[in-house]
Amino acid sequence: MTVAALRRLLDEIDTQGGPDAARQWRLSMDTRPQDQPTRPTPLPAPAVTPAPSEPADQRPAIAELLRAGATYKEIREQLDVGSFTTISEVRHAEGIPVIPRPVPSRSPEQTYTRYAEPYGDGHARWTGAWAGRMPQIQHPGPRGKGRKESALRVAFRMEHGREPTGYVRPGCGVSDCVARGHLTDRDMRHALARTRPRAASRSAA
Repeated sequence: MTVAALRRLLDEIDTQGGPDAARQWRLSMDTRPQDQPTRPTPLPAPAVTPAPSEPADQRPAIAELLRAGATYKEIREQLDVGSFTTISEVRHAEGIPVIPRPVPSRSPEQTYTRYAEPYGDGHARWTGAWAGRMPQIQHPGPRGKGRKESALRVAFRMEHGREPTGYVRPGCGVSDCVARGHLTDRDMRHALARTRPRAASRSAA
C-alpha cells in the first residue's frame, strides 16, 4: 500500500467516527519521504574535434602547381598545405599525371670533392656518409642507388691514378684524415718500411 492510499484510508476512518484509531495509525505511520532509487548520472560524451581540412579554395592552386610540374614538397612550402594526402587527392581528382623526374647523380670523384673538407696542415675531414667507421661514397645506379665504396679508395685513385692494393690508410698520423695526398695503400707502406732500416743504419754509421 502506498503512502497516499494509507492517508486516504486514515482519513476515511477519521471521517467514519474512529478518530482514536485513526490517530494511532497516524502516529505510527512513517511519513518521511521514501528514498527513490538514484540512477547514475550519465557522463557527457567526449567532444570530437573534427580533423582539420584543407581550405577548398586551395585546391585550384594545388592543381595549377601540379600541372606546372611542382613537387609535393614545393607545393606545401608555397601554399602551406598541411598534408601530402590532400595534394594526392587533387592530382587524382583532376587526372594530373605524375611527372617522372631524373634522379640527380654525382660521380664518386664529385662526391669526394663535395664532402672532403680541408683543414690544418693539408688534412681533410669527411662530412659525408659513413659505414661504421669508414667514410662512404655511393656510386650512381638505378634510382640513384649504386654500389657503395670507401671514400679512401676513391681519393687514392684520384691521387695516384690506379687502384690501391689492400687497405687504404692515412700515412700522416691523423687517423680520420681523408686528404688525397696523405693516403697510402699496402704497397706504399711496405716500400716505406723497407727504406726505414737503411736510413737508420746510415745515421748510425
